[in-house]
This record gives sequence, C-alpha cells and structure tokens, in this order.
Amino acid sequence: MGKRKQSRRGLAVTLGALLSLHGVGGAQIMAPQVTITPGQVPSVAVAQEVLVQPARVEARLGVGFSTATLTFSLLSPVSTEVFLRSPDARLVVRGEPGSPVRLTAFTAQTVSVLALAAHTGALEVLNREGRVIGHVPYVVGEAKQVNQGLSLNYSPSSDRLGLNYALSGVQQSIFDPRWSAGVNLSVNTGTGKVTGGVSLNVSW
Repeated sequence: MGKRKQSRRGLAVTLGALLSLHGVGGAQIMAPQVTITPGQVPSVAVAQEVLVQPARVEARLGVGFSTATLTFSLLSPVSTEVFLRSPDARLVVRGEPGSPVRLTAFTAQTVSVLALAAHTGALEVLNREGRVIGHVPYVVGEAKQVNQGLSLNYSPSSDRLGLNYALSGVQQSIFDPRWSAGVNLSVNTGTGKVTGGVSLNVSW
C-alpha cells in the first residue's frame, strides 16, 4: 500500500507540473517545432554539346500518306534544357512553340518530329543561351512506286554468266492487281552465245 501511494503521489506531482505551465484552466502541451526542408531541385546547366543518334534520321512516306514521323534521341553530358528549331516549314516540331526538351545527364531522350512532305534538311538544336550546339540531318523519301532487284551469277563448270532483273509494282490500294516482270540473260563465255527470256505475272 505504501508503494502505491508513493506512485500516485509522483504521478500527481508530474501532472500538476505540466498543467501549471499555462495554468490549470487553459493547460496546453507544446510540441517541439519541426522544420521540413524541401528536397533539393537538380541544377540545370547550359549545354555546350549534344549527341544526336542516329547520325542521320531517315523515313519514307507510306503509300497513300503525305506525312511521316522522324524519331531520334538526344544525349547530353549534363542535365539541361535544349530547344529544337526547324528551318524548313515542311518539318514540324511537336509541342508548344518554344517549349524545351529536358535532358538528364547521360540519359538518352527520345524526340519525334513530323515531316509534312518528302524533302531533306537539318533540324537545329539550341542551348538555353540560344546558341546552336547540334544538328539533326534528315531525309524523307517519296512513297515507293515499284520494287526492283538485280542478280548476277557465274558458273565455271558450264562457262555461263547469268544476269536477272526483276521489277514489281507497289500496291497503291488493296483493290489494285499485283504485277511483276523479269528479264534474264545468259552468256556462254566460251562460245559467246547469248540466250534469255522475259516474264510477266499479274494477279488479282
């Protein structure tokens, strides 16, 4: 019983001390101040160079299409922002005008631009100071109309030299017929005799 009384008396003294800090009627317990520091924002440097991959971007208009997408990547040794500028109105940089491309150091960033017609040119890459630090050469070819193939063969056992040329059309529509043509020539190198033939195939 003596120990319980001492324990209750000690608890009462402790509570009384806490309540007396601001008075019994308006007792408040103050929590320690905590300062929260926001995470550090990575610094953005001014790039002096940028690596373009691949070295030349190539695309071809598809059958029935008047536009083509060109895709490439930019790589910088520092975290930075760069801007793309197209000297040709036939190449459109996607996004808001003047919006930057954000690059993280040594991390390839994929970029896509839109070609409105077949042509060649070079897209400019500028740093934050407006200085050109790189170029993106590109080629946009016309849609294919035909496929071609050429083969040359020689047989020493028969002294024959053969040449074959094949040509086939690229369908402009799923309703178009398929066609192909070929020419083959064979020369006997011993006698000089020439033989050959022509072939034409159409399917629909």
